[in-house]
Amino acid sequence: MISLMIAIPLLFAFVSIVFKGLAKYALPFIVLLNILILLIASTPVVENIGGWKAPFGISLVLDDASYYVVLVVNLIFLLLSLIPQIIDKGYDTIILLLLTSTNGLVLTGDLFNSFVFIEITAAAAYILAYHRNNPYGAFKYLIIGGISGSFYLLGTIFSYVGAGSLNMAHISNNSFGQLTAAIAILFILGLGVEAKLFPLAGWVPDVYASGSSLTPTILGTAITFAIMYLTGRIFITVLHGTFLDVLYILGLLTVIVGEVAALRQDKLLRALAYSSIAQAGLVVAAISLNNIDSLTGAYFHSMNDLTAKFILFPIATVVIKGFEKDRLAGFAFSVASFSLIGFPLFAGFRSKLLIISSAFSAGNYILPAVLFFASIVEAAYLLKWNIKLWFEKSDTSNNIPWNLKTIVLVLSILLLIIGIYPDLYLDASRKIAQSILDTQGYINSVLGGI
Repeated sequence: MISLMIAIPLLFAFVSIVFKGLAKYALPFIVLLNILILLIASTPVVENIGGWKAPFGISLVLDDASYYVVLVVNLIFLLLSLIPQIIDKGYDTIILLLLTSTNGLVLTGDLFNSFVFIEITAAAAYILAYHRNNPYGAFKYLIIGGISGSFYLLGTIFSYVGAGSLNMAHISNNSFGQLTAAIAILFILGLGVEAKLFPLAGWVPDVYASGSSLTPTILGTAITFAIMYLTGRIFITVLHGTFLDVLYILGLLTVIVGEVAALRQDKLLRALAYSSIAQAGLVVAAISLNNIDSLTGAYFHSMNDLTAKFILFPIATVVIKGFEKDRLAGFAFSVASFSLIGFPLFAGFRSKLLIISSAFSAGNYILPAVLFFASIVEAAYLLKWNIKLWFEKSDTSNNIPWNLKTIVLVLSILLLIIGIYPDLYLDASRKIAQSILDTQGYINSVLGGI
């Protein structure tokens, strides 16, 4: 049944090419169907396509990690479907294609199919990058993404050479010997672009700050969250922690470079783009510590970031002068900003505290120091933008649709609730972390039928 989460949106994406405008109306119903499938499913579920059991066939795997990640992804697409104003004509088909590939990326238990879904995701993302006439950003993204995809494919080929299979569970159950380091490096280069790791994240500001509400909202939330899941799955479940120290260093560098660059920006959208790079680096660094608390903190923080960015990017794109005549939008923007900074009583405080405590427990003092530095820098530029937007005089109201305003207001209240009662995000994040760390459980679930 979980294959329907890939097949149905793909079918409607093709149908919508013939029947123009169908995708926009079909999207909320398709996403609701996906969520219904998840609600009636019980984990673990392994679906062997064509009846070929792993490792000989292609498997779709719904365990605790993929369950919560694909649920969050579909909830994001549901929210997006409720804001049709930001989806220009012709882009609704791309959104359905992106939903297909993102679901497939999370559910697949096969490395080559993960490459296929990454490429489909990237192709849709390149088109979104061009949204609102942004050829330079789209071309830059295309070149960097195309090269990184080649590295990911090479890593997949080397994995097949070493294990004789493309199935993630089967590969995890085998040793690569001397190929291990080469495979890990290739996957770092392959995932680094979409994970926004320094120095592979140069495309982000030019794409996110193009003036489109749609592009950064979807790429900076659902796609980033799915890539963070895949990073943990490959480097921890499949590769057993190989080269996590390299990912850790790259994550820390990404945090520092991203925050300093955000501080230097005089345009709000570019500042938020660099903030997205920094937040991704923090999540990757926390994943790299490879323990239950650090992974829980990483995915908790990723959910805090995607919630905040779903508020910040749409508002930053349509805001004209300030919040003088649109206080509800201003309230939502400020709450999301404070949560990103990590002020007490906001969701970001909980996620950052968990990352810091997990680092201290592991005897790591560098990550807390970098996180503390990043939070100070975040406070500097996000408070600057809040002060500017709240106190700048405006003659006209911002053109923020009522449905968008309602959604960002609800999400801002959610960030406040999670800051006080974190169990919703915390429980989901812990189950994702436990599932990614449970390599043997993953192997048994997928290969148990052989």
